Amino acid sequence: MKINVLFFGMLADKAGNKKVSIEIDKPNATVADVISIVREKIKTLPEGNFLLAVNEEQAEPSTSISDKDEVAIMPPFSGG
Repeated sequence: MKINVLFFGMLADKAGNKKVSIEIDKPNATVADVISIVREKIKTLPEGNFLLAVNEEQAEPSTSISDKDEVAIMPPFSGG
């Protein structure tokens, strides 16, 4: 399946791009699988906890993904 991954804030800077497409050949893939593949491809992506979304809805690493989903990876935000 093909997944589009969007990076925001400093993660886009570290990734060198705001968007990448990846292929996943694993049945029942999750957001955690996407992050693992992205880390293999983009060595400059920092470790840490990120805010995650699938198709513009908040997600967890255990969230299932489907073909043509869009996964957003964002740094934690603060403020009020």
